[in-house]
Amino acid sequence: MNPQKYLPQWIIVLLIVILSTIPPFSTDMFLPALSEMVQHFGTTEAILNMTLYGFMFCQAVSMLFFGPVSDKYGRKPILAGSIIVYIAASLLASVAPTIEFFITCRMIQGAASGGMLVVSIALVKDCFEERIRNTILTLTVVLGVLGPVISPILGAYLIEAVNWQSTLAFPGLLTILCLIITAFFSESLPPEEKLSGSIPRVLMRMVGICKNRSFTLFLLAMGMFSLPFMAYLAVSSYIFVDGFGLSGTTYSYLLAANAVLGTTGMLVLQKLTKGGSNKTPGIAVIFLSFASALVLLAAGNSHVALCFFGMTLFVIAAFAARPYALGILLQQFDGDTGSVSSVFNFTLVFLGCIGMMAGTLPWPNYIFGLGICSLFAGGCATILWFVLMRLKTPLKGL
Repeated sequence: MNPQKYLPQWIIVLLIVILSTIPPFSTDMFLPALSEMVQHFGTTEAILNMTLYGFMFCQAVSMLFFGPVSDKYGRKPILAGSIIVYIAASLLASVAPTIEFFITCRMIQGAASGGMLVVSIALVKDCFEERIRNTILTLTVVLGVLGPVISPILGAYLIEAVNWQSTLAFPGLLTILCLIITAFFSESLPPEEKLSGSIPRVLMRMVGICKNRSFTLFLLAMGMFSLPFMAYLAVSSYIFVDGFGLSGTTYSYLLAANAVLGTTGMLVLQKLTKGGSNKTPGIAVIFLSFASALVLLAAGNSHVALCFFGMTLFVIAAFAARPYALGILLQQFDGDTGSVSSVFNFTLVFLGCIGMMAGTLPWPNYIFGLGICSLFAGGCATILWFVLMRLKTPLKGL
């Protein structure tokens, strides 16, 4: 752990928390205004959706780059540069005159947010002792997954009170606080731990990390639960508003309830499994995924409450899997924290993108599709977990 010279620990926690919420705020705050934006730019829904996929693609690719580079040059320059570029891209996007310019700004936003996100995870290991590290990870995960739920609600209020452009400027203005904190931030990566060699050589260290079969199997097994969660975010409005006939306000309340119950369930699961085998949380989230699939496929269409219950089960699984997985994965490689963070975040974003596409496939209905996604995630995680347990080189802490 490398203590800060000018900043108390709670300020570092605040920095990590804001950095963790910026990506979902960037992606989801303007969702309630999509139809208005189509008319404003004189474009189509398909082209406007490129602002979502382009953001996520550039974020995923940039995370693979900035993590290892931060292991070579340090956290502060990568963080400061990413924040400055993100602020500029956010403000430019809010005044974009054309759809082409808007898409370009969104892609730059995505790339910058990727740098911010991987550095925020690296700071958890750099700045905090192991005994409180999992608590910080849990907090960042909760806010990271609450963001997609809260941001459309906040965005709707901003759109009504100001305009849709304010939903793009707001995250950029919020990030100015991060830039101020970063100015007083002391480099958290000690000089003796910085990687040497060329950038291509540093980037290739991720390949070495992924060649560790135990690491990769565990990452994929726990990362699978982001697939049904992102599928749920992609189609939940169609299910509750169009399918069950709920109002937009009631739908927002259900999303908030999902977030509260998911967080509560995660904390209860952590409490119940504390002190026991470190394998127990992994087995528990797999069980929750199968239970969710059973409820959704058997009775999800019969009543809104049963549908909501089934969805809440895999929300808990998604919430619980991330801090559990990241806490173990960060123990595996000394000196490669940025690279581990890059591989971890890229995997979750990639699987989440697959989930968003899978959720919108032409299923008999969206509830059935979510049930299949949850069943698929649980099945894949079970197979990967079984193979992992049979390896002769187990993970540290597992």
